[in-house]
Amino acid sequence: MTPRSLVTTRITKRASQFPEVDLAPMDTDCLDQRDAALARAIEQAIARRWLTLKTVIESQIDRDFVSMQPQLQASLLVGSAQLLLLEKLPDHAVINEAVESSKSKLGKGAAGFTNAVLRKVADLRSEIVETHDPDRCDELPLNDGRAWRLNKNIFDKEVDIRLAQQTAHPPALITQWKKHLGTNCYADIARHSIVHPPILITGLDSEHPNCKPHCQSEFAVFSGNIAELQKLLGCNPDARVQDPAAALAVKATADLQLSTIIDACAGKGTKTKQLHQQHPQAQIIASDTYKTRLDSLRELSNKSPWLRITETGKLSEFAGRADLLLLDVPCSNTAVLARRPEAKYRFSRKSIEQLTSIQRQIAADYLLLLANAGYLLYSTCSLSDKENRTQVDWMMKWHGFKLINEGFHLPKGQPGDDPAEYTDGGYFALLQKQA
Repeated sequence: MTPRSLVTTRITKRASQFPEVDLAPMDTDCLDQRDAALARAIEQAIARRWLTLKTVIESQIDRDFVSMQPQLQASLLVGSAQLLLLEKLPDHAVINEAVESSKSKLGKGAAGFTNAVLRKVADLRSEIVETHDPDRCDELPLNDGRAWRLNKNIFDKEVDIRLAQQTAHPPALITQWKKHLGTNCYADIARHSIVHPPILITGLDSEHPNCKPHCQSEFAVFSGNIAELQKLLGCNPDARVQDPAAALAVKATADLQLSTIIDACAGKGTKTKQLHQQHPQAQIIASDTYKTRLDSLRELSNKSPWLRITETGKLSEFAGRADLLLLDVPCSNTAVLARRPEAKYRFSRKSIEQLTSIQRQIAADYLLLLANAGYLLYSTCSLSDKENRTQVDWMMKWHGFKLINEGFHLPKGQPGDDPAEYTDGGYFALLQKQA
């Protein structure tokens, strides 16, 4: 098993399901450390720029990309990602392995087609320029602010379609941002999603060699490897990996006097830990619908006497007891697309309608947990008003809440910017139950 063959197998499955994609981490245990890093880099490049690579490939063929067999799509995506988005990889090695993969799975005809297309893609490259010009139809922007200058115009002349192609977004998502967020920022939001997001840490008690200060004073940018990160977190039990935007929701509760907190959509427990650090006197009850996340929460509770874990079906046992109920609800992730690039491909009016319905059902199911005059903290990592303020207005109208505080933050950081300036986006609202 080589890193390219491992990724090709994974992308073949994704191509057959696109735009629904497998979110599970890729298993690279069969590879050594160097090859595993290459496999992850290829996979992440494709996840981040699938629609951009599709545009490039379609400019060199006379058929619809999605009509091709998933294995053939995968070979072309894996090859093109390496040729255009990764550096220091020999063209011949990239193309030869893609050709052999197509040959072994689909035969000589597919191998010849793969060879011809990838050689055309390689020949498209003219030079790397230091700064991307968004007005050009012959530039493919890179995550570090540079761009490939191509030998022909392959991106659309219309500004918003070109932006969608170059940053790998569905055009409908670009249109929505332009309409609801304004012409001054929608292009920056799109380009933000092709940035490789830094690992940000908060809760450190001292300076560390692999950390440098972030623009938000309580946070640091981590630059080491996974083993070093695990060691750092192990030596600093109060530290957590978290973006400053994600931390704002819990910070909004700082002045509240709380004895019982219920975190009903706790995930792996990042906000749960933050809640404890913010309110060390409070008992926290946490739950999640996914078994893997619930298992992670149980591991956290083994060393946290302040934390009690329960299955979602048993949360009703705590009806009327929560001074604070945190609903960090499932959402479209449009405020964190640099970290969740696969989410942009699933965007549609139907998907937003489904998500808003789920969010309201979660609220309806869990509001009974609140004590009299208790507080509800509602949060998303979405830029969609339908998932944010519209939901809060619904809760105020139909469930008797008063809005205490809210925050909406756009993601920050463009390709080539200092990682210390990077933040995700997000939304939160703190409400209080009325008598």
